[in-house]
Amino acid sequence: MIRPVYGVTILPMVDVMRPRGNGQEEAAVESRLKPVVPRTIADQVADQLRRLINSGEFKPGDKIPGERELALRMGVGRPAVREALRELKAQGLLVSGRGARGTVVAGMPGPQFTGPLAGVLGIGAERIVELMEVRSAVEIEAAGLAARRATIEDLHRLTDILAGPGDVITPEKDVSFHAAIAEATHNPLFESVIREPVDLLHDHMASILSAYYAEPGGATALQQQHDAIRKAIRAGNEQKARQAMRHHLDYVARGLAQLVGAGRVIRLIFINLDGTLLSGPRRMSERTKRTIAAVREAGVEIVLFSSRPPRVIRPFHQQLGLQTPVIACNGALLWNMQAAAGLVHVSLEPELAAEIVNLGRRLGAAMNIESDDEWFADRMSDVLRQAIENGDIPEPDTVGQLDAVLTGDDPIDKLYFDLRDMDAEAAGEALDAVRRAYGDKASIYETQPGFVDITAADASKAAMAQFLARQMSIPAEQTMAIGDHDSDATLLQWAGIGAAMGNATPPAKAAADVITSSNLRDGVAEALEQWVLGRKSMGATLSVPNPGLVAK
Repeated sequence: MIRPVYGVTILPMVDVMRPRGNGQEEAAVESRLKPVVPRTIADQVADQLRRLINSGEFKPGDKIPGERELALRMGVGRPAVREALRELKAQGLLVSGRGARGTVVAGMPGPQFTGPLAGVLGIGAERIVELMEVRSAVEIEAAGLAARRATIEDLHRLTDILAGPGDVITPEKDVSFHAAIAEATHNPLFESVIREPVDLLHDHMASILSAYYAEPGGATALQQQHDAIRKAIRAGNEQKARQAMRHHLDYVARGLAQLVGAGRVIRLIFINLDGTLLSGPRRMSERTKRTIAAVREAGVEIVLFSSRPPRVIRPFHQQLGLQTPVIACNGALLWNMQAAAGLVHVSLEPELAAEIVNLGRRLGAAMNIESDDEWFADRMSDVLRQAIENGDIPEPDTVGQLDAVLTGDDPIDKLYFDLRDMDAEAAGEALDAVRRAYGDKASIYETQPGFVDITAADASKAAMAQFLARQMSIPAEQTMAIGDHDSDATLLQWAGIGAAMGNATPPAKAAADVITSSNLRDGVAEALEQWVLGRKSMGATLSVPNPGLVAK
């Protein structure tokens, strides 16, 4: 029977008379006395539900009352019930069902640990994340070592363990596969260190894993990921083996955390402009606007980033009603829109910028400089002049004074080559020449056909996003990034959740955790609905991750 839960009253401390003894005896007694921690309402709710499950009143497979009903019957708030349910899911006693199935009692409750592990396992849903972090720290390197050291026997063992076409992966095969990789390192310490957390996860959280394997597409994705790891090890490719293992463990950690109600809390989202937020020239879809508004109402901050300067980002920043800074010029500039001022510049050295400008001139490119949201053009190309006449872009702030900027005190946030007046072959040769000459001294990206952006070597969208997140005291795990270009790849990899658009470049997709739809199909809205707002998107095509991008 479910009974009301009453609040805990904390009484004031009072002096207690105790028998007098010698100083050593008193010290020994005091060393064994521990502070008494008051129990929360959520703890009491969890205890009562746990007793009902252990007594058999709630049987395996039974649907427990909903959150609202439990709160009413127990006389507590819904947040306390929600926290209690999250705790019981983490302990393997409850499993989230789908749709009308609700939350049900687990069919195979995990064993109860009473030794030293009792203080570590089963005391919070966050323990799943922590356990997976330990696995990642060890198993990613183990995969690389296995690729270097695996023998023919090791490779045969990995192949034999993998489920064949049409077979369903089992917990036993899952454990055996990871144990076989540990064995292929030919380092006994790796074998011991890897086996323990894997066994703990499967033994202590068997019911959660059972539900995880039963998720639609879950077993198939795991099998594909295992096969990608095996292929990388067989090919002796250490980098791909580590990458494949990282994607696999990230996938598992995310899925388990969601299943027990401990999915990542996202507090800060970085969204790219062209090819991501915009579905066409200067256009955001209404669905994307509504979704971003809902995300902001939930207390999540949105930061726009782009290769473009602040003045191009400004209209969309205003449409969305944002107050956050923007990351502009491929990460070289953090700009305060309200104050119209730069907060952080990662500028090119004037001497290096002058060398690159002179090379561009010799190659026949129209050279341009971005400095503090001002555009300085060396000359007006035919294509540029036509775009200005059509009203597509405003006129440059200054034409023909690049040398004055190069020798002045203003920051050089970005150089860019305009190659659009050149034929395709000449433009390609110019781009190759710039990369050969300065690829190790600057960041060089062709952001769109005929436009080559050049920024300082240590300027990147990822570095500026990390700086901003630190200033806001938000860890990487609580961030999300959505992008589509090569220059977005490091940011997608750094963020807690990196979402690549369906129209993204291969490097961006390979760096991402998830693949959403294209910018023409509201991919940003889909990703936000799925991973932040927690509701299924209509027509969503999210993949977590895409096994085909890991290793061949």
